[in-house]
Amino acid sequence: MTLLAAITSSAAGAGAGAGAHPLVLTPGAAPPPPPPPTASALPTPIPPSAWSLAPADPALAKAASFLASSLTSCSSLPRLRTLLASFAAALAQSLSLPPPPPALPAAIRALAPYFPAAVASLVASKAASLGEYDVLFALAESGRLPHPPADLISTLSDNDRADLVCSVLRQAADLRSSEILAALRFFLSPGTNKAYDAMMRVKGRWKDAAVLAVQKCREKGPGKTKQVDAAARQAALLLMMGHDGFSSPEVCLHYLFASGNVDSVVLGAAVAELDGGEVVRLMRYLNKWIGKYRRFPEAQACPEAVGMLGLEQCDSVPSFGAVARALGVLLDNHFSHLVLSSEVREELMAAKVMVRELAVEAESSGPILDLLRRLQQDK
Repeated sequence: MTLLAAITSSAAGAGAGAGAHPLVLTPGAAPPPPPPPTASALPTPIPPSAWSLAPADPALAKAASFLASSLTSCSSLPRLRTLLASFAAALAQSLSLPPPPPALPAAIRALAPYFPAAVASLVASKAASLGEYDVLFALAESGRLPHPPADLISTLSDNDRADLVCSVLRQAADLRSSEILAALRFFLSPGTNKAYDAMMRVKGRWKDAAVLAVQKCREKGPGKTKQVDAAARQAALLLMMGHDGFSSPEVCLHYLFASGNVDSVVLGAAVAELDGGEVVRLMRYLNKWIGKYRRFPEAQACPEAVGMLGLEQCDSVPSFGAVARALGVLLDNHFSHLVLSSEVREELMAAKVMVRELAVEAESSGPILDLLRRLQQDK
């Protein structure tokens, strides 16, 4: 019997003396008192006017509004830190959270799940302009900048902060063509030794992560499961591919092309603005990835390595599909220049051969892969 039939029959039986009580939906609950003879056994509907949530704490909205308005006139680091500390305290108190740590970066990380995205974008823009990079890094690491302010990447690039540009690119949900162009030019043509040194530090973290993955592969013990071992091996392969043979600026490019939110049309608009030297360097970068995937066709994404082993760089390895799409966008916009350029002609022909071989291999293995996926779904 359906629930509607049970309720209907209970209501019908009430007038005939049967079913004196309506259906009890909660096991173990005491039955409600019998309704009056003339009343319906069906529950009284709740009026729509009563369907409302408790109002938000007005103090929190006031604090957020005050912070947003104060940031426009804020012109010093002490003032910015005071405003952020006051807002963090108000946010914690309004949501009945523990008091935030005294250090601003730690406070932002602790309150990140509750930090309003609109306010975070304003804070990031002001922090970048005033050089408060620890706060900006905390916002980016906590995933509070899915839609970074329009001038953020260009501002960070002008200040040679390659590490922060990579962090923003890694978690951005969408990017404008101007932001992609700023990142491309920053990584393809580092303007200062300071910028190149910052990119070298980014590559150094990739090396450390690759060494850690290899160590995880060699570890033996009762607590090491087959799943952890497989994740460590796949992570070691991915990190080796992303590190070996790439220059420090090219490693930073990984963060841009690994993003699944870079639209081909938007990327094309940015790539079209590159000059001849930048086009050649981008072509060589993408050609290196094509060669890596040709040599290691077993390489595939390994999100487990991030959660199990803490190797976040594995999320920043561009897939073969992303590299192929980027190469197609580059050829569409600069085909004449690449074909007529003698310095990349051989690399262009090599990329053509490798892409053709990989396409044939993917086409031939497609039906088997489809069969395996269906078998896994039927389990």
